Amino acid sequence: MAKRYTRQEFLARLRAEMQRGRPLVMTGAGNGIAAKFIERGGVDILGVYNTGYFRMQGYGSLAGMLPMADANEMVYQMGRREILPRVEEVPVIAGVNGVDVLRDIRLFLEECRRIGFSGVHNFPTVAWFDGEYRKTLEKTGLGYSMEIDMLNWARELDLLTIGYAFNEEDAGRLMQGAAPDIFIYHAGITRGGSTGYAEGRPLEEAARRSQAHYELARRVKPDVILLAHGAALVDPEDAQYMLDHTDCHGVQLGSSIERLAIEGPLEERAASFKTVCFRRL
Repeated sequence: MAKRYTRQEFLARLRAEMQRGRPLVMTGAGNGIAAKFIERGGVDILGVYNTGYFRMQGYGSLAGMLPMADANEMVYQMGRREILPRVEEVPVIAGVNGVDVLRDIRLFLEECRRIGFSGVHNFPTVAWFDGEYRKTLEKTGLGYSMEIDMLNWARELDLLTIGYAFNEEDAGRLMQGAAPDIFIYHAGITRGGSTGYAEGRPLEEAARRSQAHYELARRVKPDVILLAHGAALVDPEDAQYMLDHTDCHGVQLGSSIERLAIEGPLEERAASFKTVCFRRL
């Protein structure tokens, strides 16, 4: 069963890894076998997200942003039944939908802590929406401030906090309002594979935009941990590019681990078994 860490214990683990000169790797885990073997690979943080469930069912990540199922209940049950029992040492965090009007989020966070989660991340997030739809959400009381409140309540419960932003306005609101321990600029849906977004931002643009957001975050909280995520960040070489061209301390991986690590090898292995033949007499 996964060990639950206090916020300071969690941060100490991460900073010790950085002091050893090793970048941080945070990944999603959409089921137990993914969690088991990703941990064996030596990652630093495991995240349980509703998108992980959909990815492992063969659907695109954006399914987790649509009104299907109950995001918080899905993460809670995935964590309790599938992920936390398969993890031994790596800290596990929950992707929490802070804009959930049907539960008391403070009580939900307490329950997440009780079963073994050591941190939370504001995901699913209204930050992914823009235009008139986003404006309407904000004006009708279903906006980003609810996610900021959720992160602050999590901090009060001694949970590590991770914040997503997709633009500089939200990044400023996030850092001023919640000052999360880890800041992640989300560069967009990951490229590649069967459900990747082929027209996503090129790596060079993702690095440039990420750096601008990192500088903004650091102006508010100089010691914030910065992770790169999304778009053309697909392979280890891409992660190295982000480390070489931005101030990030590591990467967060979703589709790059859960989906792309499975699609090709699984298809190839199935095809290889079809090459066997009957014994020739």
